[in-house]
Order: sequence, then C-alpha cells, then structure tokens
Amino acid sequence: MSPSADPPPRRHLPLLRVAAGFGLAVLTLLVLVQSLVLLAVDEVTDDYLRRFMGGTVEMLAQDLAPLDAAARAQRVRELDERFAYPVLLLDAAGVQALDTAARERLARGELVVRGLNRKVLAPLPGDGQVLELGPLDPDWNPEHRLNLPRALWLQLAAALALALTVGLLAWWLLRPAWRDLRALRRAADALAAGRFEAPLPALRSRLFAPLGRGMRATLERLAGALAAQRELTGAVSHELRTPLARLRFGIDALVDEDDRAARERAVAACERDIEELDALIDASLTLARLDMGALRAAPQPGDLAALLAQEAAGFAPLLDRKSLATDLRLPEPLPFDARLLPYAVRNGLRNAARHARARIELRAWTEPASSAAPAQVCIAVDDDGPGVPAAQREAVFAPFRRLDEKAGRAGRGYGLGLAIVRRVVESHGGRAIMEDSPLGGARLRLSWPVQALLAEADASA
Repeated sequence: MSPSADPPPRRHLPLLRVAAGFGLAVLTLLVLVQSLVLLAVDEVTDDYLRRFMGGTVEMLAQDLAPLDAAARAQRVRELDERFAYPVLLLDAAGVQALDTAARERLARGELVVRGLNRKVLAPLPGDGQVLELGPLDPDWNPEHRLNLPRALWLQLAAALALALTVGLLAWWLLRPAWRDLRALRRAADALAAGRFEAPLPALRSRLFAPLGRGMRATLERLAGALAAQRELTGAVSHELRTPLARLRFGIDALVDEDDRAARERAVAACERDIEELDALIDASLTLARLDMGALRAAPQPGDLAALLAQEAAGFAPLLDRKSLATDLRLPEPLPFDARLLPYAVRNGLRNAARHARARIELRAWTEPASSAAPAQVCIAVDDDGPGVPAAQREAVFAPFRRLDEKAGRAGRGYGLGLAIVRRVVESHGGRAIMEDSPLGGARLRLSWPVQALLAEADASA
C-alpha cells in the first residue's frame, strides 16, 4: 500500500465524526431549548398545581386536623392506598430536611411544589406536620434512581431520535462530497509529488463535480504545456548547435585571416549567424509565451484591413523579386488583437514567400452566419508553390516540423512560423488550416468568429 493511501479500516472515521458532530450539535441545541422552556414555564406550572391541588389539600387538612397523631397516621395510610399518587406525613425531621425557602413558605401556610415529578407540600395545623402529596406522575417508580416525569423522558427520547436522524442524514448527504474530497486529496498529493500525468478520478457530487472538471482541464493544459516546453527546449537546443558551430568557426577564421576581403566575408557570415540566432530565440520565446498563456488575445474593434495592408507593405522588400497582391474586403470595424495578430500575418507571409515560385496573395473577407457556424472573419495567404500534401497539412503546424528537411537553411526556416500562426488564431477563438490555393500552391486560411469577439470586446470596454 502506498504511503498516501488511506487505511481501509479508518477511511470513514472522519466522516462519521462529522456526522456525529452534527447530531450532537442538534441534541445539545434541543436540550438547551427544552431547558429554557422548562425554566420559563416552571413557575407557571407550579402556580397552576397550587391552584389545582388547593381544594384537595384543604379537604385533606380538614379531614386530618381533628385526629390525634396515631389516628392521623392511620388515616394517611388509608388515603395513600386510595389515591393514585403517594400520600405521606413529614415529621419535624423531614421538614428540617427541606430547604430554607420551602420551610418559610410552609410556615406562612402556603403550598410548596417541589421537584420535576411535582410533589405538593401542605402544612397541617397543630403540631407542625406537613402533608406530602406526590410525586403526581402516575408512572413514577420509587425504585428507580432517576425519577423523571414520563413527558420529560419522551421529550429526551424524541430529541435523541431527531439528533440520530440528523446525524444519519448528514452522513448520507456528506458521503459523496467526502468521497470526492478524499479523491481530490489524493490528486493533490500526486501533483505535489510531481506526477502530473496521474489521472484525476471522476467526481460525482454536485458540489465538487464542476471543480473536478476544471481541475481536469487545468491538468490537461498543464501537461500539454510541460510537454510542449520539453519539446521546445530540446528542439531549440538542437537548432542552436548549427549557427553556434558556424559562428565559432567564423570567429576562429577571423583570428588567423590576413586578407581584408576574406575577413569582411567572415564578419558578414558571423552577422548572419547572429541574426539567425536572434530570430530563432525570438520565435521560440514567442511560441513559449503563447503556449504558456503569457500572451492572450484581447480583441478590440478596429480597422483590420488597414492592419493587413500595413503588414503587406512592410513585407514587400523581403519578397526577393516575388509579387505580393492584396484583396481586402472587410467591413469596419472588426475586433482583433492588434498586438498578437501581426505575428500570425508576418509568419504566414514568410511561409508563403519561402515556398512561392513567383506569386503571393493576401486575401481577407467576412463570411455570414449559417446554421453550422456564426459569422467569421477570414484571412487567406496563397502562394503558387508546390503546395502541401493532404496527409501533411496538420503536421505543418507542429513546432519544428518541416516538409523540406533536406533543403538548405535559408529555404526552410525553423518550423516555428506556422505553429505561432495557429496559437495566435486559437487565442482569438478561431482556427488555422492549410488548404489548396487557387494559385496552384498552398493556402493558409485563418478564421475566427465575429460575434463572440464583438461580445467579448463590448464586455471588456
């Protein structure tokens, strides 16, 4: 058994303690309320009994007053057999055993009601004897040590039954939540130990089921981010070796090179390697920030056509005698993240320029809503290159995946551009796919919903 596992014999003890605590709290509350009620009605009940028993006591006093001590004792024994409750005579010693307040009231000729079982004490004229009637509870048994009224026993039994019911109900209601809490604790222990791949058990209680779904989604994203980070780290380390090796070789050549022209060529090669390293690091950091959620889209209404035209104009000097045409048919305004979207557009244009033979086209339009999808913003980057085989159109969006592995460095890049494109579009709530182009090559199509982003933009405004 693993150290974090709960011992089977004790796994339900905490839950039972919680349920017992609920029951005990209810029992305590009921007893407290009952005690307060008894204290509140005690004087009312005593007054009622004094008035209720007043006539009986007066008749008994008149019957016993003319008798001497022996005849009075005999008469009391006869009355005791005939009455439904005990009838006794208290002598001087019995009277002295009473508390001071009771003796003072008896001395004033008043009736005294004592005890939970309600004994009525009445003074008899003459020799100071006191007549004791009761306990008035017909179920009173003098052999029992704890003589409580039957009504009070019934109340205590009802309170105990209610407390037990509450405890059982609490146990039944809390059992699913408790089971889910134990499952969450085991999952937390696994996460604390670094086992992010450990499956999260299904949570069945209504209280914790949404939390379980959220944790499961978070763990999946975390596991994916960690896997992407490991893959990115390994790939970047591999990609850094070639330019670093060339840079080291160029620096060594500069040390012993006397020819000025050769030194200038070596310096230019080193500068290209440095630029290549800078581009690789920038692309890697951008992809890592997108994967980890550090860069999130915050769409705001704006002129998307103007942004695309600006990016196309800025990219024109890098086309190396290839043509770039634009066809932007967009209404104004449309919501987009002006900070993130240029990453997608630039990398899409770079990918097209890398594979195009002579022509590149940047198109943009909106598609109306249909029964299958809401209204969409669409951007397409077309080229007249060799295209992408259908079986590999999804693979091109994976980081460091290139279809032209045997091509030269200048022609193939690092395989990060399209991965960045997809992450940016997904952060807008859309998707990026590769299709056939009307120009004969490949089409990179970006799309995201308009209304959802408009609603989000309005809410954040």
